[in-house]
Amino acid sequence: MIDRSEPLDSLATTLAAVVRYRTLLRKLVLKDLKLKYRGSVLGFLWSLVNPLIMIAVYFLAFRYILHNRTEGFVFLVMLGILAWTFFSTAAMMSTGAIADNGPLLKSVFFPRAILPIATVLFNFAQYVLMVVVFLPLMLIVFRIAPTPTMLAYPIFLALQVIFTIGVALILATGTTFFRDIRHLLEVALAVLFWTTPIVYELDQAPARIRPFILASPLSSYVVAYKDLFFYRRWPEPAVWTFAIAYAIIAFTIGAALLLKFEDRFAERT
Repeated sequence: MIDRSEPLDSLATTLAAVVRYRTLLRKLVLKDLKLKYRGSVLGFLWSLVNPLIMIAVYFLAFRYILHNRTEGFVFLVMLGILAWTFFSTAAMMSTGAIADNGPLLKSVFFPRAILPIATVLFNFAQYVLMVVVFLPLMLIVFRIAPTPTMLAYPIFLALQVIFTIGVALILATGTTFFRDIRHLLEVALAVLFWTTPIVYELDQAPARIRPFILASPLSSYVVAYKDLFFYRRWPEPAVWTFAIAYAIIAFTIGAALLLKFEDRFAERT
């Protein structure tokens, strides 16, 4: 598929190769989507079941057990849950993107970054499907009129996708050499969930720990989505800063690690 004598030894050449093999990337994403829903009656509708159940559980728990009377609580939780589900599922799946594809790696050469990127885009496709259904519905239910702030949503969404791809590259590379990363990730995600303002608001946390919560990797994206759609305001400069910084740093580190070790992937799978 590509001349082995032209190694992908830089970020620029790797990105160019990924673009050149975008057809392969698209086919991998479509394959995963077809395999996941093959033979099911509801098909893609199953993508809506999990977040819907989670929202219902959190609503019942916080509304009737913890007596949380926050106006629009369901909408706020939904914005956080959808973003979290996309990230966490993509992160977990990325651990096997390279480690579980040994036969493919050994049979043909192609940009190895395509495998974890395809995993992220597969989960992104499901996220978009959920957003297309739930977001307009919640705006209608809570009578929230469209505002100019909502136009910034694609910007933060693109930043979260870049951040998630960076994390996927790191995890895919690391798991190829250290399988324990899969188990450590489960613990890390459990901690990260509660350090991200998903089922609570940032201003509900004690003032002294708010900067630490905002500095949590996924917090800036969740806070931004809540600001844009529910509070209808522009995110604060700190939110923009963290969102951009995490996207750039994660992607840069992930790409650097993959480029450094990609020649050893085949022997480790």
